[in-house]
Amino acid sequence: MTRSASTEDLEDRLRVEFVDDARDRLQVMYDALDGLAKGERSEVSVIGVIRLETHNFKGMGTSFGFPTVSLIAHRLEDYLNGLTRLGEREISDIQTFLDRTSQVVDRAEQPALAETNQIIRALPVRYRFEVTDVDIRDVEIMLVTPSKVVAKKVGGELAACGFRTVTVSDPIESISIAVRVPPDMLIASLVMDGLSGLDLIRGLRAMSITKDVPMALLTSMSLDNPALKEIPQGVAVIRVGEHFGEDFAGAVTRFNLG
Repeated sequence: MTRSASTEDLEDRLRVEFVDDARDRLQVMYDALDGLAKGERSEVSVIGVIRLETHNFKGMGTSFGFPTVSLIAHRLEDYLNGLTRLGEREISDIQTFLDRTSQVVDRAEQPALAETNQIIRALPVRYRFEVTDVDIRDVEIMLVTPSKVVAKKVGGELAACGFRTVTVSDPIESISIAVRVPPDMLIASLVMDGLSGLDLIRGLRAMSITKDVPMALLTSMSLDNPALKEIPQGVAVIRVGEHFGEDFAGAVTRFNLG
């Protein structure tokens, strides 16, 4: 009984320390944006501060019992990827991320899965093109690949088709994210270290919360390759390169994603 009480006291103390630390880090980011508005900070330095603190939040949130904070940080990290300038839109979007993080940190109880899904899905998305040129779809695709080259190329093509794209480099991490915020579709590279795309999909299909998520394997192999015979029924195959557009369009039609 004493040991249990001591453990609970320690957990409570760690959570309080995390909340205090999180508030300090958020203030650092708010101050950086304020410094930019006053002409006291450069865009490059502000982006650096936001990126550093976001990375810290991403790693700390789940460890201290605030998984939604980590999810928000992951989305902000995705948003910051390749960002070099801060216009009014970007500043407003970043402030939204910070506000949502602050709201979650200050909550007595963390949001349940359904509410977490709503919070994450409502976060801003940065498109690398004029959104007026593309029909934006209310469809979120999780792209799981350790390759930065593949992530940039395939992620760019998905975004150009109007899909919201979330990129995850670690297949193990993708399981945690997919369970908390099930995507409308998951695309995983077949070859990955630690956990192959095939094993990742098998695992997610075995879980009740993600078993109905449309899934596809991303590969450079030809369709007659023996390795592809192990793919579970219902899982699409999307080949990179010249066949990507055709295969992806087929998967979208097959899964009725618009």
